[in-house]
Amino acid sequence: MILPKIKFKEMTLKENIDLIKWAYYEDNGSLDVHNYTIEYYPELASIESGTSRKKVYKIIEDVVKRDYEKYKTRIEEECIRYSRAWEKYNNKYFETLTKYLDIKWIDNKDEIIATVGLIPVFPRYLDKCSFSVSTGLSEEKIIEVCAHETLHFWWFLKWQEIHPEIPKREYDSPYLTWQYSEMVTDSILNNNPFSDIFNFIEKGYDSFYELKDHEDKKVMDVLRNIYAENIAIEDKINKGFEYVKEILG
Repeated sequence: MILPKIKFKEMTLKENIDLIKWAYYEDNGSLDVHNYTIEYYPELASIESGTSRKKVYKIIEDVVKRDYEKYKTRIEEECIRYSRAWEKYNNKYFETLTKYLDIKWIDNKDEIIATVGLIPVFPRYLDKCSFSVSTGLSEEKIIEVCAHETLHFWWFLKWQEIHPEIPKREYDSPYLTWQYSEMVTDSILNNNPFSDIFNFIEKGYDSFYELKDHEDKKVMDVLRNIYAENIAIEDKINKGFEYVKEILG
């Protein structure tokens, strides 16, 4: 069985700047990325409405470059700390995930890259099997983020096997396929066998927990119960998706 390793590496200055440029203008409806960016870089809050994108980009470049150079050593140290925190879970988790979803990992893909930078949100990139995280995370949080983000890679391998008719563009926000993939991280990681591996409680976007169905049941509770059923993983995935489509479709 091929099992990849997560490799933590420093985000380059350019990568960090480009991510903040994207985040400053992003609003996917489920997560207010723009406001998170302003909270992380308070200097950006003073940018007046109507400022040209070219000028905004120059401000972002200056602000991020200053902080990146100031905290570069910390970024390097966090890569080492995060690697040590995750390494004891790597093989056990990925082996369990492979068996649980009944899906083979990608041939010749022996590393999952996790870039570490000064960022307010943690994007994942399905085509590259990589994701990004910030500095300053607790050991429990970095383990939760690694489990959450890498689950997406295995999940969409399985999803594509079951639903090849759904285009890959719908694997990202704001499509229903993406929403469902973010909801089931709770359903999967808070159920056996994963609840026996980790000590954290997985939590999706806050907005998901406010959703109720026509029987006034909380949608996330119903999904968790579906994934606790003793049925094939394909049946869990499809049953959960049909249920979510009734609520959000």
